Amino acid sequence: MLENFSLPVPNPPNVVVCHGFGCTYRTLIGLGPRDVKQLQKLMAGAKASPEAERHAIGAVYAWFEQRVAPEAGTAKAVARTSPRYMRDPEQFDCFDKTHNATELLALLEHFGLLHHHVIDVPQSRGVPILLQHTTAVIREKTSGQRWSVDGWTRSNGERPDIFPMEYWAAQN
Repeated sequence: MLENFSLPVPNPPNVVVCHGFGCTYRTLIGLGPRDVKQLQKLMAGAKASPEAERHAIGAVYAWFEQRVAPEAGTAKAVARTSPRYMRDPEQFDCFDKTHNATELLALLEHFGLLHHHVIDVPQSRGVPILLQHTTAVIREKTSGQRWSVDGWTRSNGERPDIFPMEYWAAQN
């Protein structure tokens, strides 16, 4: 996915935040020691179980969107954007959200904060291109269960939908 959008491989603690649909706008954000401490704080209970880790990932995702919004100009991003928002730098499509979630997961992995999951290949559902919906994916290490990390269904700063992939794939 990163190659398709000519995006660099995540390079923590710097992240590229995509917005404006299809990564039309790319804002480089550097995260400092205070940000790393916040990531550690939000992930503190994640070691307890895979469920606790997924819950923590949701909290980190919500924090991350709020953290980068002032620099990226995305504080007013709304859920389930349609093509009428295309090229609007304040908004995200599902590809932007998938990229950003993958960058965030790479940050967590880089700082040793993922214990029960690994980053998996993003997945799409629906008719390719125009009616396609894509999400970031994590895979539970012990069970192999894959989970969506889908923020497109939520407005800026809200927890993403984290569902088993079978359930996510069956949604419209």
